[in-house]
Amino acid sequence: MIDPLQWHEYRAVLHVHSRYSDGTGTVREIIDAAQQAGVDVLWLTDHDTRQAAREPGPGYYGHVLCLVGMEITPPTNHYLAFGEVPAINASTPLANIIRQVAAHGAAGFIAHPEDRGNVVARLPSYRWTDRDVDGFTGFEIVNHLSDWSRQITSLGRGLWAVWHPYRGLDEGSQDAMKLWDDWGRRRRVVGIGGTDAHQARVAGLRIFPYVVSFTGIRTHLYTAEPLPHDWHAAESLLLDALKAGRVSVVNAHVGRELGFRLWAERHGDRIEPMGSEICYSPGWKLCGLAPVPVLWDLYHQGQQRASETGTLFQWPITAPGVWRVVLRRGPKRAAWIYSNPIYMR
Repeated sequence: MIDPLQWHEYRAVLHVHSRYSDGTGTVREIIDAAQQAGVDVLWLTDHDTRQAAREPGPGYYGHVLCLVGMEITPPTNHYLAFGEVPAINASTPLANIIRQVAAHGAAGFIAHPEDRGNVVARLPSYRWTDRDVDGFTGFEIVNHLSDWSRQITSLGRGLWAVWHPYRGLDEGSQDAMKLWDDWGRRRRVVGIGGTDAHQARVAGLRIFPYVVSFTGIRTHLYTAEPLPHDWHAAESLLLDALKAGRVSVVNAHVGRELGFRLWAERHGDRIEPMGSEICYSPGWKLCGLAPVPVLWDLYHQGQQRASETGTLFQWPITAPGVWRVVLRRGPKRAAWIYSNPIYMR
């Protein structure tokens, strides 16, 4: 049993592109940006290559652990692989990509599953279309670039959006949330947040610098023991957390505090962490802890069931289903933290 109050929490930025694909930064520059942003884990995912593993390579750089995965990029159905996987032909059917990633012990996630593109910004849609597949670990429930680009409805709004890089993050894509809740009725599907960081350069200007992306959407990972200095062993612990759903998605622009926890408890003698699948029986309650007072929105089977304010949260689990919370903060009640669910089967 993992006591959630004893978890070790790490701030990760996932889905990051360097100069080895369509980003513009060197690996060293990106690591420097992660250090400046106060990130603990940087997970690079260039398109169809792990060349970033050669320059300067996975490992610790100050307090930042740099790891290298990959984004496998057919025309649609992009797939994020976290872990050490060989190059996979992007023309391979998605079902085979998923199997190959899993066979190497990596965690695999559907990238930006509800991305619609943007005609005004001339961004094509990279929406997940092959929905007959299964076997993936989860998918991005929030993608900074996709959610931000929804604000661009005209040239003027596009220029305005460039100067407001965090717009669109106060409310995630409702389509992505519905998709996540629907899949959760079948099995555990882990939700992560993607920065989708590229740092474009236009006329000598940096658009969306890495440090800006890294202070937007983050994925917090919870481990039962502190990360060791051996980066291979640390990566293994983080992969375990990803696969188990010990994950929260954090809008760091709203707040950067650590300390969010969510678990299920029964009669004080059994505790199950976030991400657990549990055989339902009476007596369970959902318990949460926040580092500051927030508004807790409780969701069951995709429907909002309750809202409460405070640092502590408790709610009786009265039926099977998918139970999760969204923490809201500030005068606009912006979405701050998305928990992964507790699954009552």
